[in-house]
Amino acid sequence: MPKERGLKRIYRYCGIGFSNLLFRLSKKLNPNLITISGFLIFFSGWLQYVIFYMFNEIVFLNKSIFIISIQIAIIIDYIDGEYARKINQCTKRGQYIDGGLDYLKILLTYVLIYYTFEDLIVRLLTFILLIIYSAFRWIRNTIHYESSKNIEKPKEGRFLSLSLIISFSIPHQFLYLSVFLIFGIWQILLLIIIIGIMFCLKDSVKLKKLLKKVDEMKQISK
Repeated sequence: MPKERGLKRIYRYCGIGFSNLLFRLSKKLNPNLITISGFLIFFSGWLQYVIFYMFNEIVFLNKSIFIISIQIAIIIDYIDGEYARKINQCTKRGQYIDGGLDYLKILLTYVLIYYTFEDLIVRLLTFILLIIYSAFRWIRNTIHYESSKNIEKPKEGRFLSLSLIISFSIPHQFLYLSVFLIFGIWQILLLIIIIGIMFCLKDSVKLKKLLKKVDEMKQISK
């Protein structure tokens, strides 16, 4: 199990527990179907929020349903990977589906915030945050892609001691966005932007070093 910190560790253990239970019940499930079911649960919560917003009937219950659907979707996101490893069905296709749906969930949440909050500052911060998050995902995916070429795999490292409570991972992202949906404090979005910039810079340095090592290996092979 990869070394993880903060919320990711909690969700990882939840994923392990439920995947063990699922494995005992059946060993013939397709992990991709588990991934898609998690997205559908998320989308159901998202859709009910949008529909009630269109009729100007958003209440605390609607926000709670959406946030609960997010939490269930995150846990399922960890279940599918653990289950796939148990039945030896880890595939690149599954990784692409998982990563693509993860990004889509974040994107839909940003779109929801952008269109349901009329504050111009909130909309501007949401737009900036989406750009930063997209850049972060591109950098992180590039790191994993280059690492797959027989280069050492990136380790889940600490970002000072703040990594215990602050991260730019999907679970942490949804935690911050959930707080924002409940309280509507635009400073939360500003905090996520700052965190995102810090982690983008950190991963950019890691990617630069990795690409340099790849170039060195190419020169040696020649």
